[in-house]
Amino acid sequence: MNDQRNIFTNSLYPLNLIRSSRGIPKLVFKEVDAPDIPEPYSTLLVHEGDMTSRLEEYHNDEIKVRKLSSSNDGKAYFREVLLETAGSNKVTEYGAIEITLENVAEELRPLIIEAKKPLGAILNEARIPYSSAPRAFLKVVPDNAIVDVFGSIEADYLFGRSNVISSYSGDTIAQIVEIIPSI
Repeated sequence: MNDQRNIFTNSLYPLNLIRSSRGIPKLVFKEVDAPDIPEPYSTLLVHEGDMTSRLEEYHNDEIKVRKLSSSNDGKAYFREVLLETAGSNKVTEYGAIEITLENVAEELRPLIIEAKKPLGAILNEARIPYSSAPRAFLKVVPDNAIVDVFGSIEADYLFGRSNVISSYSGDTIAQIVEIIPSI
């Protein structure tokens, strides 16, 4: 029981929940302090903004979503995704997101569920004010599932973050885990 509760509370939520539902083993990871994240991962991860903008700037290309899995109960929309460059389909991030649909403008919900654009791009284009607050920075041991989505990995560890996007009224819009491939 305690193990199940950890799926909902640790810094890999919602990624650990989605992986569990797909029968994929838990990731081996540890939380690290921001100063312990090397460049260029630090520039991409250690900030209070959206990842879409950072990835677009770093890769000098628009970022799009490739949905790996999703579920929607009408209240929460979960998806496991790869973010890719629009021009060359280069994978720039692997992650998972839980979006609280009632905390997003109704007219944006179809765009979110369509899963073509990252949430940050949708919110930015709609000029929706929000805050982004990293909950933890992560050092992740790549397992077979991650190697499969990234293609090949030439590193013992990957870096990522656990993040919460909130409205300015404090309502949680999304909980996200974002893992960057070897750069």
